[in-house]
Amino acid sequence: MTYFLKSGTTFRVTSKESMDLHESLPVGNYVIKTDMNGNFYLDQIESFEISTKLYGDTTRHTTRILTTFESRPASTGVMLNGEKGSGKTLLAKNLAFEAAKMGIPTIVINAPWKGDGFNSLIQSIEQPCIVLFDEFEKVYDSDDQEAILTLLDGVFPSKKLFILTCNDKWRVDNHMRNRPGRIFYMLDFKGLDADFIREYCEDNLNDKSHIEKIVQITNTFDQFNFDMLKALVEEMNRFNKAPQESMRMLNAKPEYGADSTYLVKVTVKDEIVDENNIREQEWRGNPLTKQLIFAHHFTATDDEGDTYADFDHVKFSNSDLKSITNDGTRYVFVNEKGERAVMTKVKEKYSNYWDAF
Repeated sequence: MTYFLKSGTTFRVTSKESMDLHESLPVGNYVIKTDMNGNFYLDQIESFEISTKLYGDTTRHTTRILTTFESRPASTGVMLNGEKGSGKTLLAKNLAFEAAKMGIPTIVINAPWKGDGFNSLIQSIEQPCIVLFDEFEKVYDSDDQEAILTLLDGVFPSKKLFILTCNDKWRVDNHMRNRPGRIFYMLDFKGLDADFIREYCEDNLNDKSHIEKIVQITNTFDQFNFDMLKALVEEMNRFNKAPQESMRMLNAKPEYGADSTYLVKVTVKDEIVDENNIREQEWRGNPLTKQLIFAHHFTATDDEGDTYADFDHVKFSNSDLKSITNDGTRYVFVNEKGERAVMTKVKEKYSNYWDAF
């Protein structure tokens, strides 16, 4: 028996076996492509696999986002912001992985698709699904970002979980910020916390006696990401070296981090110099990469018995570092003269919204 497949006004001879029709999009991962006529279609790709243990808040965030998506009647937008290796991509993949168990497919957007044809394809998928925009601000320039705002507005009847990963949220269209109707959740991924580092090292580091020293070292970075931690543990296991030695050749240097502000206390001849007599009561920079020079005011008596005032300079180098607190907020330096400097990091005012309250 002969079958004819109709496409628009065109009929093609086909077999019954080649007509594999589905009432809904099968669970899996897809990318969008166009044919020679500019028509959009879906192409199935390999599904995401989570082959390693999930550390930190990945599982908790996954559960919360999917629970929110299920409970809301309309589409939900989520933006995951952070540098490479910070964990945002792992969360995005885990969302797709867990959603697949719920019968929800994922469409990965890796090109700046936009316009009526693109919107129609997305909205023609009537079942709930994830639409993942990977490295959003790199793929979409400012004009292209504006073109997809309508898609995020939830004006279409279908229910989608829009996930946008980005390295710099300030390059994302400002009409998406402070607009929960478009982007319901905004998660910032920064450096790993101490609990994450300890848990990972307990599972993967051969010589666990170095764990606390690793925590100390990682806190000298403005943001220490997962890629750095994996590389450090790998290097230590390979050569059985301490973390300080293992860091020497790695592409992970604290000087690449941002400068911070520190309050300074200086001890000279076993006496703490009055803070009002120190020129640099607040010092800004990276204590591990800059020579520390503090000028302090003093008074003295000369050989003739006259009192005079002057400034002296107390200097410290990287090799004078004696200790760092586990949270990386306090550095202690002692130089060869026995002079001592204690530097305490100043919390940036309102670095977090909730710090203002």
